[in-house]
Amino acid sequence: MKAMETVKDLIEEAKLRTVWWALCIFAVSYFLSHTSKSMWMNLPMSILLVCGMRILFNEVEFRRKVKPVRPQTYLSHLEKKQLSVNDSRLSTAPNLQKWKRKIDSPIVEAAIDDFIDKILKDFVVDLWYGDITPDKEFPEQKRAIIMDAIGEVSGRIKEINLVDLLTRDIIDLVGDHLDLFRRNQAAIGVDVMGTLSSEERDERLKHHLMASKELHPALVSPESEYKVLQRLMGGVLTLVLRPREAHCPVVRSVARELLTCLVMQPVMNFASPGCDPNCYLDMQIEAE
Repeated sequence: MKAMETVKDLIEEAKLRTVWWALCIFAVSYFLSHTSKSMWMNLPMSILLVCGMRILFNEVEFRRKVKPVRPQTYLSHLEKKQLSVNDSRLSTAPNLQKWKRKIDSPIVEAAIDDFIDKILKDFVVDLWYGDITPDKEFPEQKRAIIMDAIGEVSGRIKEINLVDLLTRDIIDLVGDHLDLFRRNQAAIGVDVMGTLSSEERDERLKHHLMASKELHPALVSPESEYKVLQRLMGGVLTLVLRPREAHCPVVRSVARELLTCLVMQPVMNFASPGCDPNCYLDMQIEAE
């Protein structure tokens, strides 16, 4: 059956090729009839021309000639790469009014402005930057970034519903923590808890919370606390920084570590129940 189909296909292909050859030969003979009236001369010439064109197209590859590219000089390359004087990438003037519109309070604006200026002067300009260069562009850029972040935080605070925050969210949060403490106190024993010191009570509660997987990750170890604060500050900076700074890995990582290590960790240590505020201040003064 397959052999019969193959023979039929060959016959059909032969018919098709014969028709095409006949059409091509007839067309060439027709054009040759304008030069010679002899049909016996035109027909062989047509067959020869068609066969020759067939062989030529099968054996010879035709390509379009590519024009040689004129090599550019180094100076012409530099001219194309040269920045114009008005290029936006050369403009570093910060927008000082955007953050003020978000705060919308002249008294608060003046207080924040004065506070940030003193911080930059004491910890940036006078501490190390002034010894490098008298230029003020870098402090102004840092000031603009800080002000934009403060303005973004201020705008988000204004959107908070204080009634729901004070009467629902905070109460629910405190209630959940009290329920958690009471459950673990009952598991340990009220009488046992009364005989333990403050440090022993904390350790016993920590052990029970770890066993029930209810202990906050920041309380596992100092390294865990640092990692949690680092991730939280990374999320905060992603929201409050301008898109240009937030998408810059260097700015984002430096700002995150400064905020984590120099701001949030000291604040958390100062607010820790096991930390004496006076002792903490004495330690900071001695460190300075």
